[in-house]
Amino acid sequence: MANSGFYNSNVTPPHVTGSGLHLPLDSEGGIELSQMRPGTILEVQTKNNAYTVIPQASGEMLIWGHPQYCPDPILTTGLGAAYVTGVVRQGYVGPGMRLTFPSEGRRVLTSRILSLRAKPKN
Repeated sequence: MANSGFYNSNVTPPHVTGSGLHLPLDSEGGIELSQMRPGTILEVQTKNNAYTVIPQASGEMLIWGHPQYCPDPILTTGLGAAYVTGVVRQGYVGPGMRLTFPSEGRRVLTSRILSLRAKPKN
């Protein structure tokens, strides 16, 4: 089946690369956040804002970038993204989806994700 078009073992998964950092992306250009090493910096550009997401060793995520809900870093669980249908996929973010996370007793739903980028620590 190597040449059938259904499966090609020679295809390497796409990656987000930035300053030597590599993040394994799925076929849709998204990433399971659990696959990121703690301390890795992920920049998520939405239509309206740029968010910074940093996974912690505890499994929580540090996030900031929304002018109202997280202008300063907040530690949260339940970070994910919503498809256009409204279905939320916890622990995953991808282009075309909307970033979603709990903050101040409510669930924030951002504008559409345009891109993901690995960023070096400052």
